[in-house]
Amino acid sequence: MFPTALPIPSRHRLAGVLAALALSGLALVAGATPASATDEFPAQPTASATIGCNDGGSMLTIQLGNVAGLSSAQFAIGVTGLADDTVDLPAGATTTIQHFGLPENSDVTVSISADPGLAYTEEFSVNCFDFVGGITLTCDGDQPVITAEATAIGTYGDNLSLHVNGAIVSSGDLAAGSSTTFTAPVPDEVPFTSELVSVHDGTITDLSGTPHCAPAPTTTTTSSTTSTTVAAPVVPTDPPSVLPAQLPQPAPYVAPTELARTGSSTAPLALLGATLLGLGITFRRIAARRA
Repeated sequence: MFPTALPIPSRHRLAGVLAALALSGLALVAGATPASATDEFPAQPTASATIGCNDGGSMLTIQLGNVAGLSSAQFAIGVTGLADDTVDLPAGATTTIQHFGLPENSDVTVSISADPGLAYTEEFSVNCFDFVGGITLTCDGDQPVITAEATAIGTYGDNLSLHVNGAIVSSGDLAAGSSTTFTAPVPDEVPFTSELVSVHDGTITDLSGTPHCAPAPTTTTTSSTTSTTVAAPVVPTDPPSVLPAQLPQPAPYVAPTELARTGSSTAPLALLGATLLGLGITFRRIAARRA
């Protein structure tokens, strides 16, 4: 017997088989799932944020990382006042994002999320320009004067200006850690508004009111009175009392001594006695009058 010869495929049939195998391989490749989308090769996203002052303004710094990741990480970033952002960070990589010039005296919230399991949130206050101060109203005689004082306690100083009734009356630069004073006169008895303003920080302090420095007019009233002096009536007075001791006392009577008759006449003796008695009475009256 002779061996039976098998039929040999034609070239067209062989080409068809090879094409079918190629299509099957492409289908397998297309249907394969990337490693980053499986738990077998996870990403390890990390995030942090800080805020500071740089180049004359605020600066927000965001740090993203995927250092320990085995596949890329997809970050979603939200910052108050800014448009949302997304970042695709490969495995083993880090990156830094910075935002400058956030509004002064504003509150900023930073939110960052990424799979698997990252949810980072931080709140900040933007305060690179910070000042303390006040405005006072005093009287320089009859002239009202307002005085504005300020001290820079923030990272930066700034240009400050004193506004009175909406107009700038004085201004100047203030360095960080320094103080300054502005003064300006205002009309008396006229309402006014004033404020001390920083270019970056806005209104630091304000004052309004109506000054009263001129003294109130005084009225002097002079009154005159006419007095008439009336003589006091003459009241009759009794004559001064004379005590009995002040009255002149009569001289004691001395009886004439009758002498024994000797045969001579006693008439001369009687006359002498009467004369002496009269003189005594006269002398006593004179002495009493003088006393």
